[in-house]
Amino acid sequence: MPSSKSNDYVIAMHWFRKGLRLHDNPALLHALSLVNENNNKSQGQIYPVYIVDPNCYQLLKCSVLRARFLLECLQDLDQSLRQCGSRLYVASGDPVELLPQLWKEWGITHVTHEADETGEPYATERDAAIQSAAKEAGLEIMEFASETLRPLGNKEGGYVANVGGYANNVPGTMSAFQKLFGRIERGTIPLPLEAPTASDFPKQSSSKSELKDKYLPLEHPWDIPWPRGLGKDEIGPVWDRKDCKDASLSPIAKGGETLALERLQKSVSERPNWTASFEKPKTSCTEVSSPSTTALSPYLSVGCLSPRTAWHAVADANKRASSNINRSKPPVSLHGQLLWRDFNNLIAHAANAQHPGSWGRMEDNPYCRNVPWSSDPKLLAAWKDGRTGYPWIDACMAQLRTEGWIHHLGRHAVACFLTRGDLWQSWEEGADHFEGQLLDADYALNNFNWLWLSCSGFFYQYFRCYSPVAFQKKNDPNGNYIRKWVPELANLPAKFIYEPWKANVSILNLAGVKLGKTYPRPIVDHAVVSKENMAKMSLAYDMHKDKEAEKGKKKKAAARSSGSSAVKGPVKKKAKKQTKLK
Repeated sequence: MPSSKSNDYVIAMHWFRKGLRLHDNPALLHALSLVNENNNKSQGQIYPVYIVDPNCYQLLKCSVLRARFLLECLQDLDQSLRQCGSRLYVASGDPVELLPQLWKEWGITHVTHEADETGEPYATERDAAIQSAAKEAGLEIMEFASETLRPLGNKEGGYVANVGGYANNVPGTMSAFQKLFGRIERGTIPLPLEAPTASDFPKQSSSKSELKDKYLPLEHPWDIPWPRGLGKDEIGPVWDRKDCKDASLSPIAKGGETLALERLQKSVSERPNWTASFEKPKTSCTEVSSPSTTALSPYLSVGCLSPRTAWHAVADANKRASSNINRSKPPVSLHGQLLWRDFNNLIAHAANAQHPGSWGRMEDNPYCRNVPWSSDPKLLAAWKDGRTGYPWIDACMAQLRTEGWIHHLGRHAVACFLTRGDLWQSWEEGADHFEGQLLDADYALNNFNWLWLSCSGFFYQYFRCYSPVAFQKKNDPNGNYIRKWVPELANLPAKFIYEPWKANVSILNLAGVKLGKTYPRPIVDHAVVSKENMAKMSLAYDMHKDKEAEKGKKKKAAARSSGSSAVKGPVKKKAKKQTKLK
């Protein structure tokens, strides 16, 4: 294999994983600089590569909608690269096996990619194996942190680096995180890097022209291979070619950097007054025509949109807003939403740094309280299928299934209903389902939200319970959202649209509703079970408190027996209790 030492040219590979964009992509730009700065540039080459890995987080548990969204991102990326005189090379399978083969086939000397800083288990294992293979092959692999506004770890400008270098010392509340953010370079975020142009890419070699019909982006979701070594019950949603052609599916967004930048322009840049006054809790979750938020989250989740690009677009719009606009501030503003995203990623990083693989589960998770949840497959299935008998909950689940998205208040409602509110099922089950269905499924954010909403972590006011009836009744009294997503109830009078079981038989007959047949009766009595669950949660909290006290005693005893009271890392200050709903 050629190497940078034996040849006067560089053959670089940029391995796309997330970060599916050309703009603000430091890893891609570094690969290009390696090629362009070489003395014999005419012989240097770059291979932009994506491996369709069915076992990765983005594909292991995904719906047809999310699989299609990812393929659309790759197709768009390929077109953008072709406009620069390059292209995207796509292979399917295990990157640990495929990448070394491609390195040898193409004579690769250097590899760049975006870093995965959260410590997501599969990515961590994969990257370690790739590093080992690269070392054996004599290649240099360089990774760049660009998934968040700032690096997460113990590196220059990173959050962990600014709390003494210990992951267990990161702030545990949003308010404390905002203070940390403000201390690092006074809260300023570097400008995003420009996308490369055709002049930045080397001329295609003759060997590349021979590959013009090989390694092309996949066209259809059914072309994605089955996950290696796993059965149907281990991979989340299972679908086939017929499901891929389901005309009822209408995603909230189509994939690709091009559409991401267009949506950023239309939703943020072209609406400076709206952007400057945006407050997330005041947006509507019952809109039936278009989302009341930016709906940029699917693009951020796979990196079609750089968070730094989004940050500066918001900052620019804020500057152009009218002076008489009441400007919002974090954590409810649009900048606040990007800060929440960094905070969630940082917590995932910290959890996995302390106990590898603990983020996304209750066991060993330093940010999760152990709660003895029940396990009832029938209740879980009813919730997933939107057959709970509570129209507002069922409408949200129908939108999730059809569009791959729900407004954040809808997510709050269904998560509370599944866990501490009504069904007393584990948040891990809910997070697993959302991971499979959401276009914006994100390892850090999804698990953080489920911890929060189940009162297992970060938010502990379990006595504040979302009513599956009253929560949105005041905002959508006619039930237009329910009428759209639960059409079997569309003809009910507004008085009964949230509580069809209260309508008499004649009213139900006129509306064409037969409870228990065309629409289910409530699977639980909210008024009863919500109170019972509050008592259960109170007991779980008491048990947690006792367990922590016992841990503290054992630590002190161990310290005394060793003759030292030292602990690893600096002592973490006790954070103020956060009392506001996200």
